[in-house]
Amino acid sequence: MLLVGMVSPTSAHAPQGMLSCETEKQPVNIPSMPLARAIEILSRQTGCPVLIDPILMDGRTSAAVQGAYTPQAALLHLFGSVHIDVTATVSGLSVSPLDATALTSGDTRSGLRSAP
Repeated sequence: MLLVGMVSPTSAHAPQGMLSCETEKQPVNIPSMPLARAIEILSRQTGCPVLIDPILMDGRTSAAVQGAYTPQAALLHLFGSVHIDVTATVSGLSVSPLDATALTSGDTRSGLRSAP
């Protein structure tokens, strides 16, 4: 597993940090790009570290995400139609594959925008 983003010592133990990664909408503006880079930018924009197996990012291009999203929802949108689960933890967000299609790589996603 790979942790994308940094965890401060105070946020690592605070349930409030987990809650904000799960429920607080924030402005997100990430164009389509290599998925690993997009997740790094999302983590920086939202302050929510992401724990992910590198194989889930390998060879993938993210969907574009623009609008007000919770970090959890924005992360799901970055993956496009890939079947993953995003869970809020005490130290950020954790990504898990839901089926074998999430472990195959290489297709490009179309851009997404949030509804007003």
